[in-house]
Amino acid sequence: MADEVRCRSCGGDGLVDLGPIPGSQDERVSVQAHLYRCPHCALGQRHPIPDAVGIAALYADAKPEEMAYVYEDNAAWALARNMLVKRLVAVESPSVLDVGCHTGRFLAGLPKAWRRFGVENPGPPADAARRDNRVEIIADWIETVGGEWDARFDAVTLFDVIEHVPDPATAIGRLARLLKPGGVLIVSSGDLDAWTWRWLGAGHWYLQTPQHLSVISRGFLRHVAVERGLRLREFQTIPHRHAPRTQDAARLAYWGMRQRGGLWRSPQRLLHALPGLHGLRHMQSVPWAMSLRDHCVAVFEV
Repeated sequence: MADEVRCRSCGGDGLVDLGPIPGSQDERVSVQAHLYRCPHCALGQRHPIPDAVGIAALYADAKPEEMAYVYEDNAAWALARNMLVKRLVAVESPSVLDVGCHTGRFLAGLPKAWRRFGVENPGPPADAARRDNRVEIIADWIETVGGEWDARFDAVTLFDVIEHVPDPATAIGRLARLLKPGGVLIVSSGDLDAWTWRWLGAGHWYLQTPQHLSVISRGFLRHVAVERGLRLREFQTIPHRHAPRTQDAARLAYWGMRQRGGLWRSPQRLLHALPGLHGLRHMQSVPWAMSLRDHCVAVFEV
């Protein structure tokens, strides 16, 4: 237990230490970052948080092509679009706000008559969203969305954004206020309850990105719904991207065995001896197994 670390969301103590995050040593403060889980609200969280100046520089360097997903391969995008089309079919020119919209690719896949709004930092991706996909950028981050936008949207979406937020509960509560009565907030991110997280813990590939500060789960989202007066209408587990899973599962299982050592060495050797898996022994870092179901999509309603 880590009594000295308090939850960034609910302020609770007694956080459970899930281990050090590989490659997260901050030389400036000589502190190794760990992944913790709060026993009160269930939020997974990195401590300490990376240097704000360094993270801002990483965001500033984002390129438009970094999120050039094939629409149907992005599991969250495809599922959310289907949900919204069914839900908003009777709404005339519905308005959708995508937080962290990047170049506006998700919004561009919605029906043409829908009004598209985004939250995105200034830079080439935001410029591309305006120019190529008719997105009106209303703010550069959640905290800077003005009160004039409250109760203005039929839907608000966040795809792989909430993990960048130190306090996701506060962010979800703020974004819920932007919804019209009956509007929906769709959140997608890593799912701390998934088997890949239980297997890898703090060594999960999703934490290799230093800006990823928080990891949600069904338990955390239920806590947020009660705390913020929302209804958690739906929760689904999904992969990050649609792709064949067999190779990713083998690679991730092998990596976890190798990190454990001891009695796991025998099944580890057996696995990389199988046809087509000889290359496993040459792995140098945790595999980015995006085809496995370790993400989730949650739908809140006001």
